[in-house]
Amino acid sequence: MTNRMKTGLWASALGAAVLLAVGCTPQGPSSPPSAGPAGAAPAASSPAASASASTAAAPAAPRPGGGGPVSVTLVKAEKRALPVGLDLTGTVAARRTVDVRAQVGATVRAVMVREGDSVRQGQTLFQLDDRNERAQLERVQAQLLRDEAALADARRQLKRSEELLAQNFVSPGAVDAQRTAVQTQDAAVAASRAAVNAAQVALSFMTVAAPQDGRLGAIAIHPGAYVSPGGAPLVTISQLNPVLVSFSLPQRHLEDALVALKSRAAVVEVRPADEQAGSKASAAAPLVFVDNTVDTATGTVRVRAEIDNRDARWWPGAYVKVRMNLQSIEGAAVVPVASVVQGARGRTVFTVDDEGTATARPVEVLAMSDGMAAVKGISPGDRVVLEGRQNVRNGTKVVDRSKDKDGKAKAEGGKDAGKKSAESAAR
Repeated sequence: MTNRMKTGLWASALGAAVLLAVGCTPQGPSSPPSAGPAGAAPAASSPAASASASTAAAPAAPRPGGGGPVSVTLVKAEKRALPVGLDLTGTVAARRTVDVRAQVGATVRAVMVREGDSVRQGQTLFQLDDRNERAQLERVQAQLLRDEAALADARRQLKRSEELLAQNFVSPGAVDAQRTAVQTQDAAVAASRAAVNAAQVALSFMTVAAPQDGRLGAIAIHPGAYVSPGGAPLVTISQLNPVLVSFSLPQRHLEDALVALKSRAAVVEVRPADEQAGSKASAAAPLVFVDNTVDTATGTVRVRAEIDNRDARWWPGAYVKVRMNLQSIEGAAVVPVASVVQGARGRTVFTVDDEGTATARPVEVLAMSDGMAAVKGISPGDRVVLEGRQNVRNGTKVVDRSKDKDGKAKAEGGKDAGKKSAESAAR
């Protein structure tokens, strides 16, 4: 054997001895081996063995259905009519609003009303300075008296001329001339009467009266102020009973609006902006107007409803909530909207049988209104999961926590069933 081969054998033997010394650490009396259960092997000291032991000691993850029934709230599907409508925003407007202006230029002599007064048609609001108009009326009235006197004299002259003509004392031409004088004077009297009427109209402009019933707005003029037809309105009168509610309706519901307009049914519910649906402050109203064009920018049509306002609850310019009832779903199963689950395959609800087992049922939502949905696919009287449906799967056992006595009994039964299931799993 060569020297080189002997040297390689000695190096290999030396390396094996070193590895054996490192891997076999002796244990003295100060470090006794860990005692495990009788017949069990000593605990492993490596990290992998420690991780395996920790995993084995951890409790097993619960399996679906391994616990007790899921606590949920159940409701029954009802068979009833579900009114379907649109919730919109509208504004109140006066039935009629009139700006009162002066018909002629004049000075205000007296203000006969106060701001905010309720007035009747024909009631005097303002009195203007009418001295010039009165003088003009007196002048034309005097002219009328003079013309009437001249007409009477001309008629007497005509009568005398006709008597003389019968006795051949005057010529027929003289009688004809007298007839012409009577006709001329008669026209003068008619002109004077027209002048009197014109003067009376001018004098009537000096008294500004209310053109309609309503409530007065702000009055910006006072006695001594000069007013004219081209100036600002003296006051505004708004008719507050009835009032109109104006709102915009989507174009797709135009046909429904036309039907409601023709029937004059009270299909619109109006309530103040801070009130909820069905409150005592709401009022029902019929449609009275549907615009003749659709707004191309918004795709809506303007409509108006009329509300009785004898108690002055509705004020022009106020925003209100409007609900327009379009139709009513009859005889369908009605459930809360919150019980309908929207999934990748469509809408479903969880129904619960007498054994407390939940079943996913696909449904078709016919309409939704006020938090309720009319659905097709379940029957009235079916119990539907409302709260807690996020923890429910098809086939899950559930217990109704909304019941008092029965719910407690079912909960206790669910606990017992859960214990038995756990014991069976342990065995």
